[in-house]
Amino acid sequence: MKFRKVYWVVLAFSIFLSGCNKHHIEEGVSYNLAKNRKEAIANVTYNLFFSFSENKAEDLPARAEIAFDLNKKEDVILDFRNQNKNLLSVTANNRQVNTSVKNGHIIIPSSFLQNGANQIDVEFQANSQSLNRKDNFLYTLLVPDRAQTVFPCFDQPDLKASFKLSLEIPLNWVAVSNAPASMILEIDSKKVIRFCETKPISTYLFAFAAGQFNAVTRTVNGSNLTVYYRETNKTKVNNNLDAIYESEAHSLNWLTEYTGIPYPFSKLDVVLIPDFQYGGMEHPGAIFYRESRILLNENPSETELLNRANLIAHETSHQWFGDLVTMRWFNDVWLKEVFASLMADKIVNPQFPNINHELSFILSHYPSAYSVDRTAGTNPIRQKLDNLLLAGTLYGDIIYNKAPIALNQLELSIGQENLRKGLQLYLKKYSMSNADWNDLIAIFDSLSPASNLFLWNKCWIEKTGMPTITEKNRNGNLVLEQSGNFMPMMYDVGLVKSETMLPFLNVNQDRPKYSQDISNKKLTIIFPNSNGMGYGMFVPDSTSLTYLTDSIFYIENPISRAACYVNFHELFLNNYITKDQYISFLQKALDYETEPQITDYLLGNVKTLWWRFFNQDYRDKYASGLELLLWNKINSSSTSSSERKPFLNTFSNIATSPEALKLMTSIWQQKTKIPDVTFSENELVSLSYQIAIRSEEIADSILNIQQKQISNPDLLAKFSFVRRALSSNENTRNTFFQSLKDAKNRRPEPWVTEALYYFNHPIHENFSINYLKASLDLLPEIQQTGDIFFPKSWLDATLWGHNTKKAETIVKEWIKEHPNLSDNLKRKLLQSADILFRSQKVS
Repeated sequence: MKFRKVYWVVLAFSIFLSGCNKHHIEEGVSYNLAKNRKEAIANVTYNLFFSFSENKAEDLPARAEIAFDLNKKEDVILDFRNQNKNLLSVTANNRQVNTSVKNGHIIIPSSFLQNGANQIDVEFQANSQSLNRKDNFLYTLLVPDRAQTVFPCFDQPDLKASFKLSLEIPLNWVAVSNAPASMILEIDSKKVIRFCETKPISTYLFAFAAGQFNAVTRTVNGSNLTVYYRETNKTKVNNNLDAIYESEAHSLNWLTEYTGIPYPFSKLDVVLIPDFQYGGMEHPGAIFYRESRILLNENPSETELLNRANLIAHETSHQWFGDLVTMRWFNDVWLKEVFASLMADKIVNPQFPNINHELSFILSHYPSAYSVDRTAGTNPIRQKLDNLLLAGTLYGDIIYNKAPIALNQLELSIGQENLRKGLQLYLKKYSMSNADWNDLIAIFDSLSPASNLFLWNKCWIEKTGMPTITEKNRNGNLVLEQSGNFMPMMYDVGLVKSETMLPFLNVNQDRPKYSQDISNKKLTIIFPNSNGMGYGMFVPDSTSLTYLTDSIFYIENPISRAACYVNFHELFLNNYITKDQYISFLQKALDYETEPQITDYLLGNVKTLWWRFFNQDYRDKYASGLELLLWNKINSSSTSSSERKPFLNTFSNIATSPEALKLMTSIWQQKTKIPDVTFSENELVSLSYQIAIRSEEIADSILNIQQKQISNPDLLAKFSFVRRALSSNENTRNTFFQSLKDAKNRRPEPWVTEALYYFNHPIHENFSINYLKASLDLLPEIQQTGDIFFPKSWLDATLWGHNTKKAETIVKEWIKEHPNLSDNLKRKLLQSADILFRSQKVS
């Protein structure tokens, strides 16, 4: 009898526990949760209302009406990353639900739901985390899983929904969202704007901005396109507007023709936001851009003009690649990025015939891809993702730079026309829906069955790392041998005979060890990867390396020179070249180089070598020669006006001697004039920072003078934030860093990373080393509270100024002390710390 009693008690307790476990949902959106919801839920619509006042500290009353079809009666889980106190009421199908926020979710019991149509209404106070509230404007940024921080929703990309939005805002504000406004009602000091219903879009693509923006509207392809901006310099705005509209019109026309699909959404507007977290964000119907990337300063270089046009084309391409067809899960986020990049290049390059676009492709993608792929923290292009909480860690240079290189190799393999046909089939088949990489690769495979896409996909998309390719002439046989991750690829090899460059040898390396008979050419020199299309570090034999070190500057083909310079940087990082050899090589290259794109790349490597590998003794050793070279280039009549600024920026960046500091100060005071060079407010601010960091005794005086000269209110607010990191008072710098421990003080994120850059400047390394561990301690929290690029930019701004053994030890010990750090976040740290680790090994 006693046994039977115990049995029933245990059984009842087990049933109770199973009911509890049923409602235990982990934080974030797990893959399993997303998969189960996709199977059960369809036809989602959101009707949203938000009320904003001019006082950003006030509460944000909001309401969400969520309608959907349920094909099986079960509990429904909404995502809502907010405090429980901000959940005011929940009703399901007109019945009050007694529920709460648990681990970022609201659970609606199945007893309140039904098969077929359902509606859940939620009254709440909105969380301002992803509303990016400023004094007189705000904007949403909800990628990848931040929609749930603003309103309750099914925050996963494959539950697309239609949105209807209403905003109550101050009377002197304007607002823009994904769809056009359908009604504006003014009431006293407020107005309510009702927007039309959107086409189906993913939650991360829903967006609105509101505040004190200026606006210009013009007609593009028969439809109105409005540009919203905050810049106060009307001349600067007017100088850029035509180019903005021309780029948008050209991009829309080209994409319609290439895809065979007209622009797929109801309207398109552009919002220019000061210090926006990214270059751009592709919200359907309302693309947000960082204002400084679009409103260029006076006399921009052709490269700056190209970069702007490419950015506009990239974000516009997303309206098809990413918005019209969206990835099912964020492990395929690379897919939308790589095709937007490919389309942007195809759209823009013909508009700039004076720019060498093959060269631009090499210099814009290969160094950045290598910067991650050479590290212990590298990742494959297509990554594993168990929970959307970590989706932001998937972004980076592998997605944005290695993936385009991989796609370029794919296009070489299957042909341009098959690529276009495949993309057209893909966009039409999955229009207003979702697809993944396997869906697309199957289409390509059907169009080009002879190509070994299985091997290509495995080596390029699924594996990690860059190979090392050794090149040797073995008894008349050219031998190319890959070690590390094998990657099938096509590239050229240059052959030099008696100081004469012969026609390039085309190589299709479809196996790790490749050989070809070249005995009839009687060669002495092999020029690796002479067209720059191969991927990896190419190690030439010692004779060829010596020849290239001495003679690369005289080779006429700029692509060959660039490929060699990029490869030399990798050889330096792997101890094939010493620091002394490399700085001498770079100085000679700068002296001879005439191609602006290559010059900009070389200048970047000079800055990296100067601060990240040299100690002060090395800087003193080479300062006078390098400063003189740069100063002569700045003032040379053979230097174009657009190229003077890159030389000047590098001069101010590496300036070491008292004479260089004196020149910088005179330029900042506008006593010393540089031929054909004018300075914007931003540029004068940057120059004042460089002077202040080198002039500790008068740093605050320099910054006070600069602050009084700033007229743009947004720039002034940013300056007031950043200058604390440059103060000559260590207590002020300490207070600044301590303030960053509070998440609310880590916005706007571009301000924070710029300030951290100066806080950790090598000139202050003896001070900032004391904050290195504390900065790393904040990393997990920053990943949870920050936007997608913030953890990596935080790490880069923290670690760039350190090249000592002590700093290396701190980082490595911190990694050991945090064994439970997520793999994705650990990889980001290893990527950022790679140069620090290498600085301890190079000779």
